[in-house]
Amino acid sequence: MHFSILVMNLSNFLFILFIVLSNTQLIGQSILQSKLDRILQSTEFKHSSVSIAIIDIEAGNLIASYNPEMSIIPASSLKVLTTLTAVEILQDSFQFNTTISYDGTIEGDGTLIGNIYIEGSGDPTFGSQKFKPEMAYDKLFKKIASKIQKEGITCIDGQIIADESIFNSYPISPSWQWNDLGNYYASGAWGININENEYAVYFDQRATIGKRPRVKYTDPVIPHLQLSNELLVDGPNTGDNAYIFGGPYNYDKRIVGTIPQGAGTFRIKGSIPDPPHFSAHLLKQALEKKGIKSNDIEVKFHSDSKVKRRKKLLNIKSPYLFDIAKKANFTSNNLYCEAILKRLGLEKRGQGSGQNGIAAIKTNLKSHGINTDALNMEDGSGLSARNNTSAILLAKFLQKFSQKNGIEKTQSLLPKAGVQGTVASILRNSKARGKVWMKSGSMNRVTSYTGIIKNAKGEWKSFCILINGYDCKGSVMRGKAAKIIDL
Repeated sequence: MHFSILVMNLSNFLFILFIVLSNTQLIGQSILQSKLDRILQSTEFKHSSVSIAIIDIEAGNLIASYNPEMSIIPASSLKVLTTLTAVEILQDSFQFNTTISYDGTIEGDGTLIGNIYIEGSGDPTFGSQKFKPEMAYDKLFKKIASKIQKEGITCIDGQIIADESIFNSYPISPSWQWNDLGNYYASGAWGININENEYAVYFDQRATIGKRPRVKYTDPVIPHLQLSNELLVDGPNTGDNAYIFGGPYNYDKRIVGTIPQGAGTFRIKGSIPDPPHFSAHLLKQALEKKGIKSNDIEVKFHSDSKVKRRKKLLNIKSPYLFDIAKKANFTSNNLYCEAILKRLGLEKRGQGSGQNGIAAIKTNLKSHGINTDALNMEDGSGLSARNNTSAILLAKFLQKFSQKNGIEKTQSLLPKAGVQGTVASILRNSKARGKVWMKSGSMNRVTSYTGIIKNAKGEWKSFCILINGYDCKGSVMRGKAAKIIDL
């Protein structure tokens, strides 16, 4: 009898404890939701489309939200989906591998009766010094030329061929805006990329306000590039308001807008019109410095079923995918994401194109049980204004990634807010500083943040904040978004 009463009392106690704990969690969620709702009542959100989702990483439940299923523009927050999916599927240690080879035969006098090939892998870091100074394009092609010379080749009775057939799609997304295409951040991803596919134009800032600044030089020098300078000098501290117009393969570029008046030289960066062709030009130039002549330059866009047998001279490996993905998120590098997307398509679907990369990403999301109806991807970087997704999709993806791969790995792939990368200035003076890892996104009237946060109780949450169409300054909306993150 006493035992039965004890069991009944224990059962009642456990039931009451469960109710208390559940209500405590619900109360906590309710307070968080109330704070979120209060911030969203600000006049800055009056004309905005807003989608917000905050998810408990361990439990997987939605703890606060606002229009979480609404599908709107994510801008560069989309990079989280591209980079982390690639790391998950291709693995941390995946490397792009560019090969230098030749076909034909080498005669007794050192004449190669055949061609030299740069066989592209889509490596976005090829000829870039952002990871290692010795990989800068000038040093790299000097090394390649030396290798060819050591093979005993003194003359090339053939061509320098840039084989970029590994990617068979157009280098840019069809929905990228025309006013972006001539600028460095919209270079696209090619089968062979070089020097991050960018060149710099240097101007003399000392012109009178309202007058045209003189072009001093470009670096590197792109053969056949013609610049129509329509820039004007504006007042000091007005910033870079210069745009280069002209898409891929277009060597006639138009530069419009303004640069600030100053006492020195001002630099703007453009996209190389044809990176594979420029790569072949650089190799031809490096060989000529060693006295090794060759015929013309050719670019191969499509694979050939009757490929001549080639002898490999050199393999040039990229940094690990993990490091490329990390830098893509820390610096918001569009090229890295576009190259990763196409390579993902090649590895998973046998064709190096953006659409195949997107299909691979959607398949991976579905394998995690994430509905993809809200997702429309036009690229891998978020540059297209036609990209759409919902906050719950990105927050859920981060929650699933963190569960599968660990919080520490997620942290290492995203910059720390208030400390690193493109989010170094947000939450700098907040109590949340050092406890939030996230990717930012922005374009005209678009602000977004996607990441993970450790709250005061030590609990991990994933979140996504997407805000479109506001009519206030971007800095004001970023401040409002910071308050949401700091709840």
